[in-house]
Amino acid sequence: MRKSIPFILFLYSISVGAQSPGGVSGVSLWLKADSDNTNLPYYQDLGYGHHQVQAPDTQSRPTYTLLNYNDSFSFDGQRSSLKLKYLMELLNRVSIFTVFQNKDLNKESAVYTTDNSGEKELYYSTANVFRYNGDALEYADPNQLDSIASFSMYSKFDVPSKKVGFASGNTGKSTMYIGKDIRGNSSWKLFKGNLPELFIYEKILTMNERNRINSYLSIKYGISLPYTEYLSSKSKKVWKQEDHDDFPNRITGIGRDDFSALYQKQSTNSSENKRLVIAAGNLAISNKKNSAVFGDQSFLLWGDNGKELKPGEENFGFQPIRRQWKARLTLEQGQSIKTSVSFNVKDIFTDIPADKNVWLIIDRGGNGNFSAQSDAIPADQINSKGEALFPDVYFDKDLSGTDVFSFALAGKMFALYDLIQPSCKISGGKLSLNIKGGKAPYQLDLSGDNNYSANMTIQSSEITYDQLKIGHYTLKIKDAFSYEQTYEFDINSFSDINLNLGDEHEIGSQGYVEVDASQNITDPGATYQWISENGFNSSLPKVKLYEAGTYTVTVTTTDGCNKTESLKVTKGIENGIVLYPNPTLVGEDFTIRIRLDQPEDADIKIFDMSGKLISSRKFNGQSSYDIKDHLLSQGAYIVKVVTVTQQKTFKLIIN
Repeated sequence: MRKSIPFILFLYSISVGAQSPGGVSGVSLWLKADSDNTNLPYYQDLGYGHHQVQAPDTQSRPTYTLLNYNDSFSFDGQRSSLKLKYLMELLNRVSIFTVFQNKDLNKESAVYTTDNSGEKELYYSTANVFRYNGDALEYADPNQLDSIASFSMYSKFDVPSKKVGFASGNTGKSTMYIGKDIRGNSSWKLFKGNLPELFIYEKILTMNERNRINSYLSIKYGISLPYTEYLSSKSKKVWKQEDHDDFPNRITGIGRDDFSALYQKQSTNSSENKRLVIAAGNLAISNKKNSAVFGDQSFLLWGDNGKELKPGEENFGFQPIRRQWKARLTLEQGQSIKTSVSFNVKDIFTDIPADKNVWLIIDRGGNGNFSAQSDAIPADQINSKGEALFPDVYFDKDLSGTDVFSFALAGKMFALYDLIQPSCKISGGKLSLNIKGGKAPYQLDLSGDNNYSANMTIQSSEITYDQLKIGHYTLKIKDAFSYEQTYEFDINSFSDINLNLGDEHEIGSQGYVEVDASQNITDPGATYQWISENGFNSSLPKVKLYEAGTYTVTVTTTDGCNKTESLKVTKGIENGIVLYPNPTLVGEDFTIRIRLDQPEDADIKIFDMSGKLISSRKFNGQSSYDIKDHLLSQGAYIVKVVTVTQQKTFKLIIN
């Protein structure tokens, strides 16, 4: 089913101390939808040009709607359009940004066009754009229109115009039309959809300036960027490389940046509209209606690990979903922001028993292991839409910088736990419990098939069992209301612990095999060392393996015990195009692997984020290519690979 979700569109075309997007000065035109200005004859231009933006007539005025809780113009695809005089004739460089949400999925329509601008003419539609969508940047196809969330870019550089004879005064004869194609013979329709913001710079922007502007747009409209880092107007990193490594998906946020006129108090990601909403204070119908207050240069951003929205395994009475989110709080001053969280569980937990609830689980350590030290917050209610609501949530209340959180189905009482298995030097295991929900006192009955037995009543919610011998255990917990839960667990000898890597893996169409050596290691201080005869090495517990070969990992516990296992990785026969590793470092090789049914030519082009062509290479007559390349400048790049039968475009991050 096609979705209608917004685009952030960055156009960088034609080589031609106040608030401004991303704090980048020099904005010539800055048009923002504002429903408070409904009756004004002109729409306010906040740029230095003070252009008179208006509808051709009163019947053509767009109405207002919301996009990520912000005001947006709504164009009906029938009459709605805007126009303004803009001196295009003399420009040799211009940077144009806009955000739009296409609602006509059947035919290409105009976003904006110009007339009387000579060779400086601009014609921009819902289809002739680069488009970021998930992990790949794809060229939009007019025959497959949709509105999946994208960050888009079109580029062109030009020399100063020689055709300036008809330029006059400060405005010239050129006119820009928003939502309308002025060409009489065009097949483009009038734009149908939402467009909340458009602004123009009459200059080429630096990478830092573009990143600041793009970060502003991303936070405001809930659209993820193809960058590993987000910047404030002061160039402070509010989402970092270390966050992006494991949580690169659906990056969303709230924040206040007075230099950018940004005060985003509630947000949801456009690719999963209203699946997860986080609001400062209480969620309101719009950003304007949200009365929460927090300080300038305050940001709360979150992104997820890309896992499925499906329940995982149940342990000690709670069943977390597989997806996790990381939250990063950045403050210039003040304290953690009080938020409310809404998470739609209707298609995840389809039938919730009366004695269970949805819980928000927060790992304050930022690791995502949801140990006994984690917080658990029950949903205040689950409404008819399936939205689990959590008021008064403080992320990063210890001001450590980050939290990792997820959602779980659990009983009215359950236990978060740490289970430490024996090592080669310590024969006993340890279980630490933190009981959530229920009411003290708690009666605990722990028994094992090794004749272990312990019964006690505690007023506290926390307890630790030490020196547990190898065996199978059953734990019963009963609270003051006689609500009872039973859990089972095993204590295994170190020699019996298996890393469960699997003997052999085949690289499939995704281009890599992902392996986690830590899944059965309970020692949080354990270290990992991966090696392979193909030169691969890593000290991470979880790795992505792109090359065939034999890989060996050695796990060393904090008391010096080692566990070593190997696995074999083979290349599959699936055809496809893969780029790896990504991200990579300045000066280090990345590989483009191409597998085809028959010999074909291959064309590879690399663009920077302004759309400038960095390199172009052609290869001939092979059915299998492994092409190595490297880049010498940090940043985000677009790599487009085209063969006779296949085409794929990647965003490549160079750190």
